Amino acid sequence: MRIRGIFFDAAGVLYRRPESTKVYVSRLLDERGLSMELSVQDQERLQAMRSAANKGQLSPDQYWDQLLVMCGIVDPKERKRLLPKIDEYSDKVLPLPGVREALAALKERGFLLGIVTDTIYPLERKMRWFDALGIAELIDVISCSTVVGTYKPDPAIYLDALQQAGLTPAESVFVGHDAEELDGACKVGITTVAVYQEPDAKADYYAQSLMDLLNVPILGKAHTRKAQNMNHDIEAIFLDHGNTLRVVVKDDAFQAQARQELARLIGTDETPEAFCAWLDERYKVCKQRAKETMVEASEVELWTRGMLPEWPPEKIAPLAGRLTRLWRDRDGRRVARPDTKAVIVELSKRGYHLGIIANTITETEIPDWLEEEGLSQYFETVILSSVLGCRKPGPEIYWEAARRIGVEPARSVYVGDNPSRDIEGTTAAGFWGTILLMEPATLQKEPATGEAKAEVVIHELRELLDIFPPRNGSGSGK
Repeated sequence: MRIRGIFFDAAGVLYRRPESTKVYVSRLLDERGLSMELSVQDQERLQAMRSAANKGQLSPDQYWDQLLVMCGIVDPKERKRLLPKIDEYSDKVLPLPGVREALAALKERGFLLGIVTDTIYPLERKMRWFDALGIAELIDVISCSTVVGTYKPDPAIYLDALQQAGLTPAESVFVGHDAEELDGACKVGITTVAVYQEPDAKADYYAQSLMDLLNVPILGKAHTRKAQNMNHDIEAIFLDHGNTLRVVVKDDAFQAQARQELARLIGTDETPEAFCAWLDERYKVCKQRAKETMVEASEVELWTRGMLPEWPPEKIAPLAGRLTRLWRDRDGRRVARPDTKAVIVELSKRGYHLGIIANTITETEIPDWLEEEGLSQYFETVILSSVLGCRKPGPEIYWEAARRIGVEPARSVYVGDNPSRDIEGTTAAGFWGTILLMEPATLQKEPATGEAKAEVVIHELRELLDIFPPRNGSGSGK
């Protein structure tokens, strides 16, 4: 069903304060030699008070007054002097980058916009904040906890917003950052989009910023003119491997077994955990050297020169391939994305030349996986940095891939998950451009700098099928 409405969390998504009101109050207490550190019993009382305030059963002044008493300010006159300061500070809301521009663009695309907000303040007060942010006129409905009498993740507040908007959960999206609130929306049946999210937050889609919401597939992302003309130019599609075709899934038993087997093969007296921790320091040096020199060592070179130079090379060299597999397995299981095989098969049927270009320390794992999955026949070339000897973002690895397939770089596109390295490399190599698969795990380790821009941003591999139509009369495979 088509998405018709988008509902936003407020604080942490649309606006922020210079510091949280709680931190501000803590500083006021510090100035008086007091602390917000409370006993377990008082913490439970405070949580109950906050719940009552969120439901509109306590006014903001009542809530903050009782908190000040709990923290040791018993003089009513002193609390009366502090409450206006807290009240004034609460109004200091600052817009998050691109908030008006993003909402205006989504409004222009025809979406109904709403807010689902937990707050201790009355709706009228919140509306003044939204007006100060310049977005009040863009908002169609607001479900406010002090009005509804409950707060997220209670299903009732999401359902109140849907009822106001006249929408079903299947027609709606919730944009938030809090793990519990995103989960609450999901349980109601609303599609979720995480932005500025907590580390453990899970969602159907992820956006790097409010403006990046315009690239989320279900919100009708607008491609550039160059992207719209893509199907007239592209003959070859090259894909990254890690976090593009496959992702790492943590498996404690599997990882522990890999560490144990690695230690056994090498013959160390140390525990597997201690030995792998020691090896990891060596590996970090090797990895940094590879990045700086743009040269990737072979498996034998990695283990005999970089990781275990003290061990006899005649012993280590024959084990290099196995050691590399175990070293990678200690990170977790590598599993294909659910749509990987179907997308690859379909793109091949549509007449595109397919290849893989990957920075990796392994020489055989990826070809073996392709063979096991029955995907080898669809890739005309597999370029691995550990085999070729050079790495992304150097243009040489891209040029070699295009040469092997026999397609000009300008008629080639690259699909990867790294917002800086992949884009820099394809630009230097003269590729048509890059399609960025937005992968939270990659962005957490290597955030986008904002300097390099992909021509198209996607959030699921299957979106490639919306971008690349059949070429030269090739079948659709449907």
